[in-house]
Amino acid sequence: MPGLAERLLADLQEAVRSGDVTRREVIRFLRAEIKNVEIEKGRPLTDDEIIEVIRRQIKMRREAIEQFAQGGRTDLVDRESAQIAVLEQYLPPQLSPDELLALARQVVEEVGAAGPKDMSKVMPVLRARVGPRAEGQAIADAARQALNERATAHPSS
Repeated sequence: MPGLAERLLADLQEAVRSGDVTRREVIRFLRAEIKNVEIEKGRPLTDDEIIEVIRRQIKMRREAIEQFAQGGRTDLVDRESAQIAVLEQYLPPQLSPDELLALARQVVEEVGAAGPKDMSKVMPVLRARVGPRAEGQAIADAARQALNERATAHPSS
C-alpha cells in the first residue's frame, strides 16, 4: 500500500488532469509545507508526521474561516471550507465523540486518576492510544469529561 506522500502525488496528478483547481492548489500547498518540514527535520516525513502537517493546515483554515465569517466574507468562508474538505480526505477515520469518551474513561480507570487534577496522568496515555484518529482539543475534552465523571462518582478528597 502506498504511503501518504505517494498518494498525494498521485492525487495531484489526477487533479491536474481533471482540471480540479481547488484540489490541485490544496495538494500543491500541502506538499510544499511537507517539503519545508522535511527540510527542517533533514529527512522524509512518516505518514503520522504528514497527518500532523495536514491537521495544522486544517486548523489554520478553520481559524481563517472564523475571521472571514466575522468580516462577512462568505465567499472566502466557502473557499476555505472546500479546502478543508479536500484535506480531511487524507486523515484516518476519526473516532466518534462516544468512542473517544469510552477510551478516555478506560484510560482514567487504568491510570487510577481521581479527578481533574490528574489530567497530566491521563493525557499522554490517551493521546498515544488515540493517535491521529482525533484532534488534540477533542482528546482533551473527552479526558476532562471522563475525569469530571470520575470525581463526581468517587468523591474522595
